[in-house]
Amino acid sequence: SFLGVGGRRSADSQGRFSCFPPPSAPFSSTPAAGSGKKTWDMQGCLQDHKEVFLSLPAILGAYVGTHAVAPKLNESIMVTVNSANECPYCEGLHGQLARMAGVEDAQKLQNACSVAEARKLVDEPAVTYARVFAENNGRGDEEKAAYSGIVQHYGQGQARSIRALCWFLQWGSIGGNTLNEILFEQGSKKVNRTNKVFDVCYVIYYGPLFGVIFVMNQGLRFMPRVPEAVSAGIGVMLTFVGGSFIVPVGLVGMLAA
Repeated sequence: SFLGVGGRRSADSQGRFSCFPPPSAPFSSTPAAGSGKKTWDMQGCLQDHKEVFLSLPAILGAYVGTHAVAPKLNESIMVTVNSANECPYCEGLHGQLARMAGVEDAQKLQNACSVAEARKLVDEPAVTYARVFAENNGRGDEEKAAYSGIVQHYGQGQARSIRALCWFLQWGSIGGNTLNEILFEQGSKKVNRTNKVFDVCYVIYYGPLFGVIFVMNQGLRFMPRVPEAVSAGIGVMLTFVGGSFIVPVGLVGMLAA
């Protein structure tokens, strides 16, 4: 199912799956010890919101305009980023959108645990970059080297669109994981969330959005494959909806930087 996490990942003692072994303690944009999934603390939340806020024009341009990314590749990028970040909301949403855009083996792509596994399914440099981006949280020398590769292959404009899509999914996936950790994993001895004020504000702010995504995912399961223009239109809608949540926190992130 696109609503859950399956495939070849290793399971922890509670039956949850991860490509990564759980580290010792949670901190910003890194796997949290309780579930092995990436979550935010307040600092990481502001840092990542700043980056995705600055990427909003390029995110929109990834769906429409001269540097738009074809829907099939667009959704392959999204699913590949989530193959590392493992957000169930994004798995449901972009797994179905990928299917609707014509991506074959979208579930297998979601279950990929490496660049090599992902490239066997979608042989595009953008998929290599998407996985490297997710593994490095969009930062560092490996991300820079991978970005140079897609600039060389696709050109500067489309490479910028690909990077922006990765930031969009990074925001959504870590956002969903953070919400689930706050709501459902607080009782775990391995979860150590210390900023209760941030957690309460986060649930109030983002809870309704991810609730809508959960409901929408149920309906998307019954949608057929759609024309490219429809896929692009859905992407534009998601950009504006997501942007309405990103902009306020992104501005705070800019001020806090």
